[in-house]
Amino acid sequence: MRLFFALWPSAAVSAGLDEAGKRLHGVCDGRRTRMETIHLTLAFLGEVGPERIDDLLALAGEIRVPAFGFNLTRFGWWPHNRIVWAAPDETPAELTLLVDALRESLLGAGFRFDTKPFVPHVTLLRKADCRKKQLPAGEVGWRVEDFVLVRSVPGESGSAYEVLGRWPLL
Repeated sequence: MRLFFALWPSAAVSAGLDEAGKRLHGVCDGRRTRMETIHLTLAFLGEVGPERIDDLLALAGEIRVPAFGFNLTRFGWWPHNRIVWAAPDETPAELTLLVDALRESLLGAGFRFDTKPFVPHVTLLRKADCRKKQLPAGEVGWRVEDFVLVRSVPGESGSAYEVLGRWPLL
């Protein structure tokens, strides 16, 4: 199963990010992220055998990090993969603690995951072209109360996401 840990936004935050995606699409074209799949990836695991799911659920249940909030105020474009994203100006300390705790637990349990430096962002568009274009400004506030383990299931209209577990922050 293709799995990842993520922050999953509330309906209001998803709607705000979807609206930002619509505005950005008007400037850069591309393929918009469907509102029901908007998220912020904490740790991408890739393919994991079903026999390891209980291990993931257990290790996530041991994470103890305070709830926090942040504002997504920066919108940008990565030309190398043609992704338009939203990000905070500064990474909240609690978000860094959460990612570090997850990575440490995953390593300790023998899981493989993407070890690139963590760059918090929400993908809003794919296959976009923003060359020489001014991206509109915006801000979406997000109060983070929990994190999730998600299974990605490929489909004809893109991947569908199934939340396998949810853990509250302190």
